[in-house]
Amino acid sequence: MNLTAATKIKMIKSSQLCLVTGLISLAALIGVPFALMALETREDNSRTVFQFSLFVSVLSLGGIPFAVATLVTSAKVRVIERKFWNAARPYRIAGGVCAMLAIVTVLIVIGLMSIIVVNGGLVRD
Repeated sequence: MNLTAATKIKMIKSSQLCLVTGLISLAALIGVPFALMALETREDNSRTVFQFSLFVSVLSLGGIPFAVATLVTSAKVRVIERKFWNAARPYRIAGGVCAMLAIVTVLIVIGLMSIIVVNGGLVRD
């Protein structure tokens, strides 16, 4: 196979991978409503709701490695795009947007979790 053709195939597959990993990184969106639920939980509610909400919001931070992998792959593909036309460029861009949205979402979840900790939410009886 020609080296140019192999490079183009690798670029297109990497662009598609950017979209897939970018969409997977959006799992962090699941954590926002649960972090808000944990923030809103008062003493009259059961402690289990608070613990479950806290657990799910922390669990949703697992999308970060996918977001980072998406952004790294996207940067590598952009270097190759300077030489060759990328038919899957919209996939790479969409994956990058999803990854950035996931990172912003994780920052929101971390902020909400910080508010919970500062308000003493972890030491409720």
